[in-house]
Amino acid sequence: MKTFNSWLRAFAALLLVSGAAGCKVEFPDNAAYTCAVEADCGGDGYLCTALPNGGPKYCCFPEPDEKCNGVDDDCDGAVDELEAACFSGAANLRNVGACRDGQSVCTREGTVACVGDVLPAGERCNSVDDDCDGQVDEDFDRMTDPFNCGTCGTACTAQQNCVEGQCQKRTELDCGNGIDDNRDGPADCADRDDCDNQACGAGCTCQNGKKTETGCGNGVDDDDDRSIDCADRDDCDDQSCGAGCVCDQGRKAESLCTPDSADEDGDGQLNCNDTDCERKECGPGLACSVPSGQTPSACVEGACGNGDDDDENGQTDCLDSACNGQSCGMGCTCLALAKTESDCTDRINNDGDEFTDCADPDCGNKYCVAGETNAVCVTAANRCAEQNCRDGVDNDGDTLTDCADTVDCPNNVACTRVVGGNRVAGVCRAGSCT
Repeated sequence: MKTFNSWLRAFAALLLVSGAAGCKVEFPDNAAYTCAVEADCGGDGYLCTALPNGGPKYCCFPEPDEKCNGVDDDCDGAVDELEAACFSGAANLRNVGACRDGQSVCTREGTVACVGDVLPAGERCNSVDDDCDGQVDEDFDRMTDPFNCGTCGTACTAQQNCVEGQCQKRTELDCGNGIDDNRDGPADCADRDDCDNQACGAGCTCQNGKKTETGCGNGVDDDDDRSIDCADRDDCDDQSCGAGCVCDQGRKAESLCTPDSADEDGDGQLNCNDTDCERKECGPGLACSVPSGQTPSACVEGACGNGDDDDENGQTDCLDSACNGQSCGMGCTCLALAKTESDCTDRINNDGDEFTDCADPDCGNKYCVAGETNAVCVTAANRCAEQNCRDGVDNDGDTLTDCADTVDCPNNVACTRVVGGNRVAGVCRAGSCT
């Protein structure tokens, strides 16, 4: 490659001076040839290249790669500039997480160094994979870390703990030991800020500042109020008193009524023979029938809208007398061995008789607007009718209110009008309250 080195630079300077004087100089083969354009270099891959920092141009034959040798090897006008990216860490960490490549550079000693690369560092809580292991902030539990509570950098005060990612005031350590653990005045359940809904012992939970029985079948007065289990009605009504048992109005009641279950409430009556089991499930699609004062009880049709003869007595769903008064599906009730519409507000033919809501004879005088007690079905007229002509409300949803609903509120029906800010009784006449 022809290029300038230190002694050639002096020779080139002489060449320039001689040219100015009109002298002709013959160049040796290893001399640097000056040029103005590429054509001056005679082809063969030579480039007309300027010395660094805008020096004179010379003919240069480029090599594939720049080397650390003080020479412009690739003939781009720059000496010892390396373009290769580099990484001085372990190869498997390259470009993982925060790790990034640097730039290869030549040193004064002619060796190659890597500068600017980002190597693994100790993991910090900053939503960055600092140690380049493919995980972010893995050394920090933001659910419990008081210095990074919930989010990185969110620090709790000395009076707070990090609980489920939230800074919370340090609380009573034990809500049933009789000690004011956090020395804030109230102890145990009386410390409502700390102990509400927390355990105050086995079968005991703090609620509304006091002990509450939650073990309603263990035979122990867990809250020390002298009432045990189901007898503690304030706490145990409607709560479980054990497997297949629920507290009902201060007593144990059977809730598991299948044939393979036991006498869970201990009253000497099993399953469908226990009055507690009336209409409770006693098998798939079956329910207990416990007629008052009659025996024996039986496990009868319980699912009255599934199309199956669940009790295998030859009668299915509403055709089975056991289903009388029971639901046969959404908005449907079994009555007189037939399906009947029971929801006349939902615009659905619930009983499958091709009549819907007020068009169904089953809906006579039943409510026809959900949540509205002043609108009932008039099935003879197949419509929903306003029943209150004094409340200023469109009860039947036909956009007409009170006397303006002339069909439901005809002449001489009592109404209410406002006079001078006062409500005054009147009667409907020609669509108005007068």
